[in-house]
Amino acid sequence: MRISDAKIMHADGGFGLLEIRKNPSNIAQYIVLLHKHDGKSFMLANEDNTVLASPDLGHIVSILKDIGFKQAGLFF
Repeated sequence: MRISDAKIMHADGGFGLLEIRKNPSNIAQYIVLLHKHDGKSFMLANEDNTVLASPDLGHIVSILKDIGFKQAGLFF
């Protein structure tokens, strides 16, 4: 799910859970999983639809704050 779509959906209260996890294809990076209330899950992606993956947790957190999230689960 693109960042812009996540902002819209979050504003409508569309997510029940947010997780920051290690990227399974590169454990030096983190990815974000968004879980809707109906059980559907999405990976957070850049506007070009590439998965948002970064080794910098601060970068990930600043994007999540920009979307409007106030808390997330971190798995490392």
